[in-house]
Amino acid sequence: MLQIYFLSILLNVVAGLILVYATDFTAKKSEAAEVAGAENLDSEAEKNSDDSTDGEGDSVFDKKLQFAINSKGTFFDDMTFRLVVAILSGLTGILKLLSTVQNDVPVIGDLIPAVAGLAACFALLIEFYIQKSNVELKFPAFLTTVFIGGRKYLGIFCIIAGVLHFIFPRVLFL
Repeated sequence: MLQIYFLSILLNVVAGLILVYATDFTAKKSEAAEVAGAENLDSEAEKNSDDSTDGEGDSVFDKKLQFAINSKGTFFDDMTFRLVVAILSGLTGILKLLSTVQNDVPVIGDLIPAVAGLAACFALLIEFYIQKSNVELKFPAFLTTVFIGGRKYLGIFCIIAGVLHFIFPRVLFL
């Protein structure tokens, strides 16, 4: 099952990069709304100061170009992309626990990459739920500390697990 092996490496690294470098959407929605409102006011002020008075409105192409220039996010900030990565990481983590690669020890042979994939899945799903839900859910202190507060450390763990799994494919637990 080399396909699952390479998919596990890819998803662990991508999920780790998302957890380390992408925007943290677990902050309160009100804070995010305040920041977005301030950015909109700043961008409108800049737009009004730069407008020419030629009497014609902006064309659709100009508006799209301006939006593309002013948008600060990357595809890592897209919630759909994050949801797909989370689901695939979880499925791959489960498959890594159940399948083996060429005479490897079942379950513990790929334990660290499987746990990294499942942890990244859980962290990204929690983040997706917090972002999209109207209901505030209280998580236990342990889950909040590990999966929300320590998301950067979890991301570093996922990246290291993916890279080491690629470099040392037959090491036990890796």
